Amino acid sequence: MATDLRKSGQALSRADNIDPDVMPSVERRSRLWVEVARGHLQRGDRTAALHVMGVACKISHETVAYTPSAREVAADLWRKAPRAFRDEAARLAEKVGVTGP
Repeated sequence: MATDLRKSGQALSRADNIDPDVMPSVERRSRLWVEVARGHLQRGDRTAALHVMGVACKISHETVAYTPSAREVAADLWRKAPRAFRDEAARLAEKVGVTGP
């Protein structure tokens, strides 16, 4: 909820106190990482956001591909990734299905 309120610092701080490995739901684990990526993106840290989206995708590709906020993050990273990570961002966007005009 903190990322929806654009309180990225609060969102990232709260995420630091959560152990995703104890979450029984794969979907919720993946969504946690999507929210962490959103927090990093709100702070302008696209490198961290890209890394965390990769974690979310490894946990559940389907969650990332079918969650609107995750697709938005992937699309933003595809369009604005740091030069050194453009290929990785493009692979993520393609995997999620957000490449295009």
